Amino acid sequence: MTDRRCPASYCTRSPFTRRSLPWLVLTAAVLLLVQSARAGGTAAPRATRSRPEVEALIRKAGETPPEWWDSVALDFPKTLDLSWPDKAPPGGWNPSKNVGQYLWSVINENPGRWKSGVRFVHYLLTVHKDDRAKLAKATGTLGGQYFSLLNDPARAAFWYRKSAAIRPLRLHGALRLAECYWRLGSKAMAIQEMGKMQRYIAPGMVKLWSDMGELGKALEIADALGRTRMALAGHMAGGDACRLHDRYPQALSYYQKALDFPATGRGKKHVLTVKTRARESIDAIKVYDALDLSRIPNGAYKSTTASFAGPLTLEVRIADAKIESVRVVQHQDKQYYGALTETPRQIIEKQGVRGVDAVTGATITSQAIINATAKALAGAMK
Repeated sequence: MTDRRCPASYCTRSPFTRRSLPWLVLTAAVLLLVQSARAGGTAAPRATRSRPEVEALIRKAGETPPEWWDSVALDFPKTLDLSWPDKAPPGGWNPSKNVGQYLWSVINENPGRWKSGVRFVHYLLTVHKDDRAKLAKATGTLGGQYFSLLNDPARAAFWYRKSAAIRPLRLHGALRLAECYWRLGSKAMAIQEMGKMQRYIAPGMVKLWSDMGELGKALEIADALGRTRMALAGHMAGGDACRLHDRYPQALSYYQKALDFPATGRGKKHVLTVKTRARESIDAIKVYDALDLSRIPNGAYKSTTASFAGPLTLEVRIADAKIESVRVVQHQDKQYYGALTETPRQIIEKQGVRGVDAVTGATITSQAIINATAKALAGAMK
C-alpha cells in the first residue's frame, strides 16, 4: 500500500497540516537542534538551555513534520492486521501480519526503512484515533522511533509525553524521555524526570547518570544492581561508566566482577558471552595509554570482537598518523540502531577511543566497536 499524502494529524489532539503551519521553513532553533542531534549521539549536549527554551523546541518539533516527510512514501504490506493486537497471533513469527513484529524485524533492522516505519506509525494514529489504548501504544512507539532510529530528541520527547498523558510510561520510555531533556540541553529537566523513577534501578540509569557527569550516582546504581538478579548487567554498566570518565582502575574492577560472575544454569550461554565482552573490555583498556597513532603505518587494519549476537569485525584506516575511517565490515547484530555510524563518528572525531560514548539501546554494539578499534590500533603499532 502506498500513499504519499501527509496524514491528517500526528495524533487526535495535535494536528499538523500544510494549511495550518508554515512548516517548509523551520526556525533557526530547530535547525540548530537537528544539527546537534545529527552530530551528537548520546554525548553531552552542545548547548545549555532553559526549561522554556526546551519546551519551545519540543512544541515546535511536535507541530512540524520532519524535513524528509514528503520524500518518503507511506508503504506497508496489505497483509498487516492494523487492529494491532497486544498478543501475537498463533502460528509463530509473522511480520507480514503482526504490526509489532513488522516494526521489530522489518523496520528496526533496516535503516533504509526507518523513515517509512515512522510514517506508518503516524498512519496508525489516524486508524486508532478513537482508541486510547492504541493511541498510547502508537505515541510511545513514535517516541522510541524518533529517539532510537532518527536521533531526534525533540520529537521523541513530544511523543513520549503524548503517550504519558494517556498512561504512565514504562521504565525504558521514561528513561529515554529523561535523556531527551539532557540531549536538548536541560540537565535539570532530566534529573527531575529521573526523580520519578526512584522506586526502580536499571542499567540504563547507570549510563544516563554517567553521561550527565554524575559518576558517583551512576556507580551507586551499578553497585545496587550488583546485589540483584541484574548483577552482571550492573557490573558491565559500572565498567562502561568508569571507562567513559577515564577511571580505568575502577573500570577494570567492575569488568573483573563480571568475569568472576558464575556461569551456571539456564543462562550459562548468555553469561559466557558477557564474560567474553568483559575480557575484551579489560584488554582494550590496558592498551589505551600505549596507543600512539604516530607509530602506526598508513593502511587499513581489521579486528574482531564479541558483540551482542556474535562476532563483529571492523576496519580502521590510518593515514598520516590520523584515523581516517572506522567501518564495521561484518556483524550479526540486528537491533543496533545508530551504533554502526555514531560510534565510528565519535572515534574519528576524538582520534581515539577515550571518552567515546555508547549509543543508548545499542550499548553492546557500541562497546564492541570501541574494543575492536583499540585492538586493531594496538596490533598495528610498530
